[in-house]
Amino acid sequence: MKNKIYLDGSKPTYKGNLHLHTTWSDGSLPAAEVVQAFKEKGYQFISISDHDIYSRTDEFNSADFITIPGMERGGLNPVLDKDPGYHIGVIDDPTVEPEEERFEHLQTFSTPIPWEGDHSPQVLIDKMRAHGNLVIFNHPEWHLTRFEDMVKYDGFFAIEIYNHATEWSTSSSYGAAYWDHALQNGKRVFGIAGDDSHEHNPNWKVPEYGGGWVKVQSAALTHVDIVQSLKQGQFYSSSGPEIYDLRVEDGQLSIECSPCKFIMFKAFPLRGPFVGNYESGEPVSQASMAIEEDMEYIRVECIDFQGNVAWSNPVFVADLIQGGE
Repeated sequence: MKNKIYLDGSKPTYKGNLHLHTTWSDGSLPAAEVVQAFKEKGYQFISISDHDIYSRTDEFNSADFITIPGMERGGLNPVLDKDPGYHIGVIDDPTVEPEEERFEHLQTFSTPIPWEGDHSPQVLIDKMRAHGNLVIFNHPEWHLTRFEDMVKYDGFFAIEIYNHATEWSTSSSYGAAYWDHALQNGKRVFGIAGDDSHEHNPNWKVPEYGGGWVKVQSAALTHVDIVQSLKQGQFYSSSGPEIYDLRVEDGQLSIECSPCKFIMFKAFPLRGPFVGNYESGEPVSQASMAIEEDMEYIRVECIDFQGNVAWSNPVFVADLIQGGE
């Protein structure tokens, strides 16, 4: 079995949010103030994902902070204004040559999108990709998305597995079950945590922003490097804990993280271990498990004492077997 480093604790990571809104759609603050709010919380990059309006905001970029062009495309429902429905995150991918012209700054799109049958979500995904974008399946639990849609449709590189705004507003924020359903059916997709923040008021006792993010391990803080690392899965998602290191050596998958209550290895189809100090209650910050060749994938969840979670991306066992994919 091959050795492989997924997250290297000796290399830098960059904190970012790929789901947020400004006054260009239904957010409470203009883009410049939203950028400042995330800078003050220690973020290094964001993608402004206003509803059905694409933004390119290079004027906010600096050596220690960048914005990645994008939007959230929605309003696609089989029955108008009723769930299940579909919202997708759209992120500019500078590593590809688009089939059609890239979207311009503040280019707007009509909504609702007419439903023309079960192929409509795939048509939307394909169109966004043709214009040179990555696609994220946003907040599936909140939208009552059907589990089979995670398998039926192709072309999205990630599923939003935690959405902070829907957690504190409707307690419908977690998409990990959708993620596992996709993975168990052979999809190679990653997990994204985001804010979906509309209100950026730091005086709120339960702030809507700064509660879900990604940490990307990248060669540099540039648009190209961040997107390249996202596409390769060189990041983790979190609502609190940190993951410092994730690697496979000599058939063992090992993780190092900030002090947590539990570390869970979510393996399929063979169950992975659940690590915690049950008697003493002392925190755990590292764990490992033996990889079996019958496993298809393993992902890791680190849960802190407040119930916040950090999610690794999947380790696909076939990639580790000599002669594998």
